[in-house]
Amino acid sequence: MSNSPDHGWFDAVADAYRSCRPRYPERLFDWLADQAPGHQCCWDVACGSGQASIGLAAAFDRVEASDLSPAQIASAPAHPRIHYRVAPAEASGLESSSMDAVVVAAAIHWLDVPRFNQEVQRVLKPGGLLAWLGYDPLQGAPAPLQQWLDALYHERLQGLWPPERSHVDQRYADLPFPGTSQPLPADLSIAVDWNAAELLGFISTWSALRRSGDQTLMTQLEQELKSLWPSHQERLPLHFPLMGRWGLLP
Repeated sequence: MSNSPDHGWFDAVADAYRSCRPRYPERLFDWLADQAPGHQCCWDVACGSGQASIGLAAAFDRVEASDLSPAQIASAPAHPRIHYRVAPAEASGLESSSMDAVVVAAAIHWLDVPRFNQEVQRVLKPGGLLAWLGYDPLQGAPAPLQQWLDALYHERLQGLWPPERSHVDQRYADLPFPGTSQPLPADLSIAVDWNAAELLGFISTWSALRRSGDQTLMTQLEQELKSLWPSHQERLPLHFPLMGRWGLLP
């Protein structure tokens, strides 16, 4: 999911992204396939370690999955329908008018969006699908833990998030979409069933914490999380509401 100018950061977290980031649900890819005018080829932009690539491969005959980070590409799972490439989103090297769909999963905020939109209009077939996917902060925890998560995300780490994070908080509404767009269906979400270690692993991949490099803070968060975790439950059912924008380009 990396095309940030500081792409070395994504090289450093490739393994953590593969193991700790949530997986998108099959229902999302079924929905994307229903919107796409064809199913021959899809471009998974800034694919990271392939969180969305595998799901797209079930919906399209071929997936071109690109990322600026060689380490992210190296950590992505092999699949006969997926061709991984190291390339910037703004200059993909793909053939013109070759894609039925272009999907950006949790990464549009890292791109040079005006330049990327020009590349999309070049590689997408007329009437093809463009979808920007993302997800809202984690929900569904017991009240004390949920309050801790909300405060951590919105308040305690406020000064550490990179500026691009503001686009996520605005659900990408402030970014220029190259055509008419609609929001994703409100009933789509990512469901997870996590123990405390898995939740902490996810939190550790947040760009705010990676940028801070403060291991003392991570130790403190681990202690706080353990104290708030329900003593009678090893695992908790949680969910990320999906959000984003999509449209069929002229």
